[in-house]
Amino acid sequence: MPDYTNYTFEDFVLDSRFRQWVLSDDPAGRDFWNNWLQANPDKLDLVLAARQFVSQMQQAQEELSDDELTSEVNRIRINRQQAQDWEGRVAYQRKVGWLRVAAAVVLVGLGSWFFFYQQSNDTPLKVYQQLAEQQTGSPLTEIKNETKANQLVRLPDGSQVTLHQGSQISFPRAFSTRQREVFLIGEAFFDVVRRPKQPFLVYTNQLTTKVLGTSFTVRAYANDKEAKVIVRTGKVSVFNTPANGKPGELANKEPAFILTPNQQVTFDSQEKQMKRSLVAAPEPIATTTAQAQLMVFEHTPVVTVFKKLEATYGILMNYDADLLADCELTAEFGSESLFEKLDLICRATESRYEVIDAQIVIYSKGCRPTK
Repeated sequence: MPDYTNYTFEDFVLDSRFRQWVLSDDPAGRDFWNNWLQANPDKLDLVLAARQFVSQMQQAQEELSDDELTSEVNRIRINRQQAQDWEGRVAYQRKVGWLRVAAAVVLVGLGSWFFFYQQSNDTPLKVYQQLAEQQTGSPLTEIKNETKANQLVRLPDGSQVTLHQGSQISFPRAFSTRQREVFLIGEAFFDVVRRPKQPFLVYTNQLTTKVLGTSFTVRAYANDKEAKVIVRTGKVSVFNTPANGKPGELANKEPAFILTPNQQVTFDSQEKQMKRSLVAAPEPIATTTAQAQLMVFEHTPVVTVFKKLEATYGILMNYDADLLADCELTAEFGSESLFEKLDLICRATESRYEVIDAQIVIYSKGCRPTK
């Protein structure tokens, strides 16, 4: 049996025993991992993050193409190998110097990108724009919202962008057949036409967002300490914008975050770290009327209630189903926020909850059986 105490996020995601536990929740696997987490409480955040990723990748199979799923899993494998080789590559680059590294890259067809990077002291976003203009052979279309209201921008593929005040977006006159690329300074809401074979990427100086779904917000003002991506519907993949890599590729040693509705990623420009979390006020997904939000429970097992909330908000909830087996709830919910609902449920069952890495973890001592 492998030594799980030394496992990284990628190791857990790729481990067959771990994936079986997440996807099947069999009693033997549940007992093993519950006992392992009790013995290794410092690994809880890591395990929950990996559990969420595996679960969401499974859920995504109905919405993502085989190529998209394969691409995301391959990112994990590539990152793990890159992490192992990273120190050796850095030492090599320092030894031979940037000129010889660039010359070697030219031999494998990436010389133009490194040429632009090395000849420019501009930001990553500016360098990406220069490369895009070289590839298309014409200047990018540039739109800056200088009004006091949001501005609607229509892209060549039919996608729509709501550009906030003082923000700027650039894009080619016609997207390539390989992928759609736009460049953003400031804040915008994107409503993207779904084309699985033609990925949609939003570049900022801090973050790159690859669309796996439909609508999301990117906030990346030039002087802000933080950059943020917030998902409303569908799925997106977010990773650092590498200053010395190829557009659309992951930065070395940096994992991608797959976000689903009601999740966000925040990038701290000082600490150079990304953090995934829930949005401040999660909203029901695919809900069009107030009546659809009404939930009535009459002596309902609380595990059933949690499953209903998971489906309504698209948020993963972790709890011990066996421990909560005797807990029931009688309540009627309407316009209350998700967190207000959870407060009431936990108060009724003498439980508590905590938000960890865009998941909700329920802690409970269980309930006495009703007579």
